[in-house]
Amino acid sequence: MITGHASHQVGLDADIWLSPMPRRQLSRVEREETLSTMVVAGDRKDVDPKLWTHGHFGIIKVAAQDPLVQRIFVNAAIKKALCREAGADRAWLEKVRPWWGHDYHFHVRLRCPGDSPECKAQAPAGGGDGCGKDLNYWFTDAVLHPKPSPGPEVPKPGRPLSSLPPACRTVLMSPNLHAAGSASGDHR
Repeated sequence: MITGHASHQVGLDADIWLSPMPRRQLSRVEREETLSTMVVAGDRKDVDPKLWTHGHFGIIKVAAQDPLVQRIFVNAAIKKALCREAGADRAWLEKVRPWWGHDYHFHVRLRCPGDSPECKAQAPAGGGDGCGKDLNYWFTDAVLHPKPSPGPEVPKPGRPLSSLPPACRTVLMSPNLHAAGSASGDHR
């Protein structure tokens, strides 16, 4: 993702698009320029029944049942559809939580690896399937139609290198990293 995904920098996060798999291999240009499918309806209160499929439900359920997955974030309308379609097998829904955006993809957060003592796990999801009152909040008028902020947002400065954990500073200061970036032409 080009923007807005700072959490992905720790290596435990991945976004999975809700676009169907194409029937052919895409070219590099197609891969880079293809947009994902927005499955949330225009009113933001449910999924679009013309686009949402049992396959969407299935892939999110499979991901949530994986023991390596700690949490999944989806748009509240997607969570609503999952709650409606889950039937009696609901334990996996605890890992799936609503969050802003996530209407064309779902966000997967993996558990900390056992051999990574500096990795900090997320707090438990809070119990239950998350399909009750907590979900209703996301469909209130204040959330669906927030008031605009009174003034322009002031950009927050980036984190200084000195604030990063020692292991991260070591990786970022590695001469091999800079050489690899230069060799590949990647200067991001």
